[in-house]
Amino acid sequence: MNRDINQIKRKVDDIFDDIKTLRRTIHQNPELSEHEKETSRLICERLSSLGIEYQDNVAGYGVSAVIYGKDHDRAIGIRADIDALPIYEKADVPFSSKNPGVMHACGHDMHTAILLGTAQILNEMKNELPLSVRLFFQPSEETIGGARQMIEAGCLSSPQVLGVIGLHVDPAVSYDSAEFTEGAMNAASCEFYVTVHGVSCHGAHPTDGIDPLLPACEMVTALQTVITRKVLATDSAVITVGQFHSGTKNNIIPPETKFSGIIRTLKNDQRQYIKDKVENLCKGIAAAHGATCTIEFREGYPALVNDSALFKIMTCASAEILGSDKVVYYNVPSLGADDFSYFCQYSRGLYYNVGVAEKGQTSAPPVHSDLFCPDERSLKTGMLTEIYGTLKIMEAFDKDEL
Repeated sequence: MNRDINQIKRKVDDIFDDIKTLRRTIHQNPELSEHEKETSRLICERLSSLGIEYQDNVAGYGVSAVIYGKDHDRAIGIRADIDALPIYEKADVPFSSKNPGVMHACGHDMHTAILLGTAQILNEMKNELPLSVRLFFQPSEETIGGARQMIEAGCLSSPQVLGVIGLHVDPAVSYDSAEFTEGAMNAASCEFYVTVHGVSCHGAHPTDGIDPLLPACEMVTALQTVITRKVLATDSAVITVGQFHSGTKNNIIPPETKFSGIIRTLKNDQRQYIKDKVENLCKGIAAAHGATCTIEFREGYPALVNDSALFKIMTCASAEILGSDKVVYYNVPSLGADDFSYFCQYSRGLYYNVGVAEKGQTSAPPVHSDLFCPDERSLKTGMLTEIYGTLKIMEAFDKDEL
């Protein structure tokens, strides 16, 4: 197997400059969620040049491709998200965004380039692959959840996808390392929108109306008690209020006050419980002030829970091809959300992080920052772990070990 590892490393080295150029092209031409038309076209052109079968315009501008191995009925899936963010780039690079106000600040350009490199090398090995490979170039991760839509479009069948892996860049980890979390890795989320209804009147005569601002302020403060008094201290959950709007003039008590936020929890079944507590609390406070309120909930992504068997295979494979000292284990889940969680729900899934920080760097700009600038040497780390990890997962399924 060492010979196979060395061969994979040579192949990755051979295409690294080309993949880096490809990443820069994607970075210079970012597109927002649900508008990834040119990014999708570039992906399709690349797949065509490699002779890889694909279907475009999946769930919007998504692309689903297949590399057929010896078994045409079963496959391992690999996912990359392709959308960018509404951020003005400030990173000082010669290939900065040409689209003002739009930037690949979450590393999806890196994810896409890595998967195209992985596809190129696995395609060269297709006659040796025991199973097939499904490639998911997924749109709309940052907004509506393109993963769910791709799954609903049938991308996990024909061939049947037995397991899916995906990666995300992490500026807190060195570019030559990969980071893994066993079990729950990301939170389930749910947005909420509260409107408190009062009665408008002159600010000099508040008894003539019902002030919606006071109960709304009380709600924002009291919402934290849902976490501290209604959720077990050993569970991880958070309620964030991010917007608050009320009134039009200093001396007018407004007719309504609006605020909104998001609920996050690592347990999918806990989401409804917290929603119920939030609704009861807000309506109770409104009633105490003689006001009323309406609440709208919008379900976000489910919790992302990594498959234990795939975790073991991927960590062992990464240790083999990167070195055991380059595999980082992180046991504290993030309360951020990612729609890769849908792949974990409908198949067996494993999501992991690839470092993008320079060695010794301790203050790299985080993802979603206008200064985000990943070390491009991590492209190699991503390709190595995706390629070798996929081969090892295939091997386990082929031997009926999974």
